[in-house]
Amino acid sequence: MKTFEERFTAWIDGQLAGDELAAFENELAAHPGAAAEREGALKLGQVLRTHGTAHTMSNADFFNLQVRQRIEAETPRPRPSERAGAGWSWSLPRLAWLGGFCLLIAVVLFKTTIPARQTGEQTPYFAQVVEAWPSDPSISATTVYSPESNVTVLWLEGLDYLPASYQLQ
Repeated sequence: MKTFEERFTAWIDGQLAGDELAAFENELAAHPGAAAEREGALKLGQVLRTHGTAHTMSNADFFNLQVRQRIEAETPRPRPSERAGAGWSWSLPRLAWLGGFCLLIAVVLFKTTIPARQTGEQTPYFAQVVEAWPSDPSISATTVYSPESNVTVLWLEGLDYLPASYQLQ
């Protein structure tokens, strides 16, 4: 069964006939504005049939150019103070000065936070191996410290030999 809207559209287009037309006109008695709406739809259809075609533009590119120029002319331009950076730009000399300033700060922080070491003096920063024990009892671990080189070596004996071509997985 058709909906009311479908039957109403068919009634406006004149596609209803016979018993279906009579039944629908009886149903329209409950809708007092239906006749005026039909007249308006018929007038609109007649206007569209006579004047419905649009004129073809002879020079569409020129028209598009004019529209773009008008849009650009009516678009407000941001003032220099509203732009990002407020007039400041990243030029090469400014970047060089900024890099030099950062280097100066790094040198000052290095000199003030890391104490200088005199020759022959023990550094206050050192690591000491207190105890080392392997989980396998057939392996022995020994620490060797060289004060001249300030190096500690952990010597492991009893490990299986691995060739240089061996890859761990």
